[in-house]
Amino acid sequence: MTEQSAPVESHATAHAENHTPTPVRRGPGRPRHADTEERAYRAVLELFGHRGWAGLSLDGVATHAGIGKSSIYLRWKDKRDLLLDALRDLENRYVNPEETEGMSLRDYLVAHAKARANLYLGEHGPAISHLYSAALANPEEFQEIRQERISKGVLSLEDRVDRAVREGELPKDTPTRQFLDAIEGAILIHVLISSPDTLEDLRSKTDDYVTTLVDMQLRGVGAAV
Repeated sequence: MTEQSAPVESHATAHAENHTPTPVRRGPGRPRHADTEERAYRAVLELFGHRGWAGLSLDGVATHAGIGKSSIYLRWKDKRDLLLDALRDLENRYVNPEETEGMSLRDYLVAHAKARANLYLGEHGPAISHLYSAALANPEEFQEIRQERISKGVLSLEDRVDRAVREGELPKDTPTRQFLDAIEGAILIHVLISSPDTLEDLRSKTDDYVTTLVDMQLRGVGAAV
């Protein structure tokens, strides 16, 4: 027992001589995590997905992520700001289609629809589904989130469809908003509500479903497919 305790005393003495005391912190890793934002984003989306808006707090995010509360409060003033940043990051990584220059309207819509369906079916699907109901129930708190994360994606699609109308890819009388609502709404209803398939079955059939859906909508407005 005496032989085993000697290295501990030597190690402590070395730290004292170097004047670099290491604070005791919970969990593995260094005192400051390089992936603080990534961990906070994942935690806020998981908590929002399982508990909703009322059950979400910055303290809860810090605990769930294993991050010091001070690190959270230094970066975000409230849970709305953190959720908005997490949704920005999520959409930039998983939803926005690749560079669209040169893509046909059909290819663009298929790429977007696949990304949207996969987002609903992914690990953060519960957070996205809560987002829509929370925005309706809390209009003031979600005004910016609604405008930027819910409406912005649809508006970018509207720009692409309007360009397709101007360039002759779609008939001039194409109702842009209704055309896109039919695609976005069908994906949401199919994935979250109407399909009897398991999640695994839904994932395996996503590409075929959204491709058929886009082609059907294009044919419906008289576009060549």
